[in-house]
Amino acid sequence: MAKYKPSTGKIESIEEVNSALKTIGLLEHELDLIDAKSNKEISAIKERAAKDGEGKRKQIAELAAKIGAFAEYNRDELFIDKKTIELTFGTFGFRKSTSISIKTKTTVGLLEKLGLTDYIRLKKEADKEKMAELDDETLAQVDAVRKVKDTFFCEANKEEVNRDLLKSAG
Repeated sequence: MAKYKPSTGKIESIEEVNSALKTIGLLEHELDLIDAKSNKEISAIKERAAKDGEGKRKQIAELAAKIGAFAEYNRDELFIDKKTIELTFGTFGFRKSTSISIKTKTTVGLLEKLGLTDYIRLKKEADKEKMAELDDETLAQVDAVRKVKDTFFCEANKEEVNRDLLKSAG
């Protein structure tokens, strides 16, 4: 795909700016249509793939359950001195896994009460949105500064562009 190289022409009047904004609006409208069509096609493909693979996924789950039942039933004979059985077409076995299950919402409080604060995860970070409420002097005291800058923007008036499209189509 060829690279887009913007033209170096200049806009020299407010009318040309208005015309450029109209063009941006038209192009954004076309992009919205392209994106909508693509998303619809992607959704259809995903649905079709899920439907096409449904039987195979079910079959895999059933076979894995049967292998699991076989392994559990024959656990004493199969896994005497090892946890994994390697076969030509794959492996099966038991893995030791541990997880911590927290039964109550009071666990953090109880850990603090017992002095087990090493087992509490805290993420401390400055809340920039909240700090916007502070005055500049307070910001300076906490080694922060308010930065005010003008950032350029341009937005097409989509309603007007659509009205113009309807007018020219009708």
